[in-house]
Amino acid sequence: MLRLIRTLLALLGVVAVTMFALANRAPVTVDLLVLQSKLEVPLYALFLGGLVVGCLLGAVATWLGQMGVRREARRLRRRVAELTQREQGQSAAEARSEARTPALARAA
Repeated sequence: MLRLIRTLLALLGVVAVTMFALANRAPVTVDLLVLQSKLEVPLYALFLGGLVVGCLLGAVATWLGQMGVRREARRLRRRVAELTQREQGQSAAEARSEARTPALARAA
């Protein structure tokens, strides 16, 4: 159900962006400080370009913000693997000693 809702929302977004692009095809003049010339681009291209740049900046900021969490998760995964390996080694040693104990008890 959640997948259907997500798909419908994505489809609605695509329709909205397409309608915006079709309605705003007129060129606008963009004057950036770093460029000596002025650019003429369609308004929808300016809007979509800003949207893409914003999404990329947000993704990078989120990725950098989660760096500490990922580092801690890696450390904890290593610790769990180490403890699991140690526990399995102890279990194997206990099984070997229990296998020997009854034989020693019978001999006595």
